[in-house]
Amino acid sequence: MSNIYKEILKALEKDDVNRRTYLSSGKEELYQENKKIYENSSDANGKYIEETIKPEPELVLFGAGHVAHALYKIAQIMEMKVSVIDEREEVCNKNRFPGATLILGKYDEILNHELGFFRPYYVIFTHGHKYDNKCLRYCINHNYSYIGMIGSKGKVDATFKDLINDGYSKAQLDNVHSPIGLKIGAVTPEEIAISIMAEIISVFREKKGTITLLPDYLRSISNKSGICVRIIEKKGSAPRAVGSEMFVTQKELYGTIGGGAVEHQAIDEAREMLKSNEKIKIKEYNLSAKGDLGMICGGDVTLLYQRIDS
Repeated sequence: MSNIYKEILKALEKDDVNRRTYLSSGKEELYQENKKIYENSSDANGKYIEETIKPEPELVLFGAGHVAHALYKIAQIMEMKVSVIDEREEVCNKNRFPGATLILGKYDEILNHELGFFRPYYVIFTHGHKYDNKCLRYCINHNYSYIGMIGSKGKVDATFKDLINDGYSKAQLDNVHSPIGLKIGAVTPEEIAISIMAEIISVFREKKGTITLLPDYLRSISNKSGICVRIIEKKGSAPRAVGSEMFVTQKELYGTIGGGAVEHQAIDEAREMLKSNEKIKIKEYNLSAKGDLGMICGGDVTLLYQRIDS
């Protein structure tokens, strides 16, 4: 079968993707907004599993002030990819944001370029109304997962009025979270940052049963042949959630299904499968002390092994 990950990566730039995998034939179908956008075979008989895929969250901060710094520290704990954009080197520097991608320069110049973000979560808190206005226009004009803008009611109203006068629709502005953050009575920069992150999490987790894949993971495997190993069911305690996956070639490994004995066994199984003509198989592992792997998690995990060709 053809490499579906190239198609998933392309589709995720627009919106979340529903992936349907037929367990007898290995046929794959992708749906977006209830429309089929991809299939790799006509053999659609029998039982299938279905997953909704979205990209891992990427946080883009327009402004590097106190709230941005507090929000960055929370994002670091959550292992989010973060980019910070500001004109002021005294606040936008590696001492304050050591793990972030920094974009330093005039907003007018920066926003005239494609910045290459992947449906990010935008947060706007620059040091001036005119900058907020320009950043908001950029965000609305690009694919995004979330837009939040900090500011007083008067400042936000003035910004929205400017955009309406320039042809932006009320529907576009209704997607902007402002006032920003969940209402928890936040006052300090740290409390405001917590309320913003809580709102971002609520948006990210809005669709139940959704799995997340890193764009970097998808790019790494989109032109490779190998075995995709996915957790399709678990009972009790297990190292990773349903939907977790890894991609195994004879010499390389991408992603993880939790490490430990299960992953080690799965890698061996996948590499043996590469030597055969087998396209798809399902295998269940007992993670209790009585199981073959000698683990003590106490649960069961079912893995789907699926051949992917470049």
